[in-house]
Amino acid sequence: MRILSFLAGCSGIGPKGSNGIGKRAKDNQSGVSEFYYSYNGSIGGNSYSYRIKDEDGKKVFIYEAMEHREFEDMKLDCPPEILDRLYKLYLDMRIAEWDGFEKYNPKVLDGDGFSLRIRFNDGTKMSASGSNACPDNYGEFEDRMSEILDPLAEEILDIKRNELISKGLDGHLTSLLFIFKQQGTSGSDEYHVLLRSEKNSEKNLEVEIKANGEKLKAYYRSPISESNLDELEQAIKDYEIIKWYDFYAHTEDPNNSEWFQISFSFDNKMHISAHGTKKPEHYEEFRAVCIKWLNGLVNKCKQDKTE
Repeated sequence: MRILSFLAGCSGIGPKGSNGIGKRAKDNQSGVSEFYYSYNGSIGGNSYSYRIKDEDGKKVFIYEAMEHREFEDMKLDCPPEILDRLYKLYLDMRIAEWDGFEKYNPKVLDGDGFSLRIRFNDGTKMSASGSNACPDNYGEFEDRMSEILDPLAEEILDIKRNELISKGLDGHLTSLLFIFKQQGTSGSDEYHVLLRSEKNSEKNLEVEIKANGEKLKAYYRSPISESNLDELEQAIKDYEIIKWYDFYAHTEDPNNSEWFQISFSFDNKMHISAHGTKKPEHYEEFRAVCIKWLNGLVNKCKQDKTE
């Protein structure tokens, strides 16, 4: 998937290592047989890889992504023209010059990294890698490679999402986050709650409410087992919130629309997240249940605190 952040080392802040063969490189004339590319994101960012290889007598495309660890066996048959397009990209951009590129930037403690390996039909190979450093034309290569391979990754994700939705939910909440924030002409109300698994005496419930002229920002200890989650879990099932999985969409006027974010984790390792200003199905009904549950939980925490 196209990553919007760019390798810090591309700006030339003193990277060390080898630039590879360079201008003296000769293009391989036999065509691409196998292909591997990985992107290693910064802390908190996504990391992913694309691989095309032989498997059971056919070419398969394999996709792995840190942000989709809940999906296993993400692969599909690779159309023959994909390798042809990658070979054309290799020739057009003189990627042969990258062979042996291996650089890092010691001045950057966090950042991006990449790795590229290509096997050709004649059995020869080339490779390049960088940590906060990359070849001069890396950005264009990444753009054009993404145009070729992103659709395959999206096809896999669509298949996996549909499989997940068809199974439904069968688990209990272990943590949750939801935010409903009105913006511009939509209003000024804001609800923000983060409930995590408790540890010892940790205050695991973070609440911020700005609504009806009142403001509340508080931290409480509210064990998951005592947080009255039954109503919320039932609403998640009734309103088929699993269909919100990976939802991300905006209205034409996002600055005057309510922005929302949800993130629910379950004890069966299932995770649902969604955000945006465009509203998925049953949004208003589910929002009302969330706010009702939040107000009830806050009142309970206040009462427990005074006892």
